Amino acid sequence: MSSALLTFVLMQYVVSVKAGLVNHVQGTANVVEMEQVRQGHSVQTADNGYVELLLTPGSFLRIGENSSVVLDDVDLESVSLHILRGPAVIEVIDINKRFPIKVKTAELTTNIVATGIYRFEDGVATVLDGKLQTADSKLTYQKGWQVFIKDNYRARKVRKIKTTSLDMFSQARSQTIASANASLAASLNPSSILSDPFWLFSPAFNCYTFMPYRDYRSPYGYQYYPAGRRVVVQQRSTSQSGGLTNTSGTGGATSPPANNTPADSGGGGGGGGPAPVTVSTPAGERTAPAVYIESKSTPVGATQ
Repeated sequence: MSSALLTFVLMQYVVSVKAGLVNHVQGTANVVEMEQVRQGHSVQTADNGYVELLLTPGSFLRIGENSSVVLDDVDLESVSLHILRGPAVIEVIDINKRFPIKVKTAELTTNIVATGIYRFEDGVATVLDGKLQTADSKLTYQKGWQVFIKDNYRARKVRKIKTTSLDMFSQARSQTIASANASLAASLNPSSILSDPFWLFSPAFNCYTFMPYRDYRSPYGYQYYPAGRRVVVQQRSTSQSGGLTNTSGTGGATSPPANNTPADSGGGGGGGGPAPVTVSTPAGERTAPAVYIESKSTPVGATQ
């Protein structure tokens, strides 16, 4: 099949211009893959349920077990969601700073304005990587900070962050989606492709992947290629694999949920370079004592 014909066929799989398409379901949930979640409707999971939704091109919402999330706004220029119950992780590979992603959990409302990995649960936002702003955009918190509301904005610096099963699911999905990108990039004719970043369906991986306009590396360390880029797969050595680490013993990380990336799929297109970020802790290790910000007028650890 010629490059032009393949491009035409694949372009039939470009996703719509709304947030909320269900890209992957594992276990029990109230949605199915390729369903478009409507504004104001909730996505719910059961004990063994995990769901991945597309937000803006380059950002993914991943919902953990026993969770409920409502999409308050699905327009790409004003994506907003409300986490009613349970944990959720948002991975952002690319974002337009003019159009932040608004996330509410309990009384806390934040804006995601930078690439990174963000975990939300029970009124607490944890910056695993990246940069998070408070709703009024006056305070910004970076990697290693947890933000919450207690009469006012408060935050604490966490020395070590414990890995959860949702974290491991999120990284496995990131690897799969990056592999899907690598499998498509070289086959596409860049002159026939959209000039802006977009989602594109991969029949081989049965999910949508992110197609950027230039080379990108995800916060987990996986490479993304633009249309027409020749991909050279490089095998990472096991000693440099990095990423979320499964630890044993009480308080350690849980095993990755089943049905994730195939073992031979490579590291997100095998981009080589720095290993993915690590957010795991040794088994049973406690976090450092909290350092609190007492009010907006004393922004210890935050930037304005």
